[in-house]
Amino acid sequence: MKKELLESLIIVGDMGELKAYRVEEELVIDPKDDAHTSHKHNKGTLIDALRMELVTAVDFLEAHRKLSEELTDKAGRKKAPHGAGESGEPHNIRLEIEHRLLKEIADEVMRIVRNENPKRWYLAFPAEHNKELLERIDPDVKEKLGKNLSEDLVKLSEEKILKKFED
Repeated sequence: MKKELLESLIIVGDMGELKAYRVEEELVIDPKDDAHTSHKHNKGTLIDALRMELVTAVDFLEAHRKLSEELTDKAGRKKAPHGAGESGEPHNIRLEIEHRLLKEIADEVMRIVRNENPKRWYLAFPAEHNKELLERIDPDVKEKLGKNLSEDLVKLSEEKILKKFED
């Protein structure tokens, strides 16, 4: 068990969702105890362990929208982005959506960290956008960042997420 993770915040996310966990300590029966240890007089050896409690989970709906929803009006005609002519290029719109989404995710990360006010916080976000996300986080929030993993851990169990940060 890594003590520096105690009373910290672990935030995992990708372009579609964000989850924040508070890391706390709890007493558990040592998983190394065998059947002989666990008899009626001795229920097992109690040890300190870390557990994660979900603080918040956010879905970013814009990430799940199709580009065609952005590019067409109700009649199915192509829309011109921001007053441009009919030749709006889809890849520019996709980049614009990505940038807007990263700003929204960074704002949410900062809101969570400021509200929870942990001693340290840890982040896991996919390599493709990790650096750009960090650039959007204010210095006062970033100074408490303990470890940053360029990985997508959103779908992992809490136990596996914790192990990634303990390594």
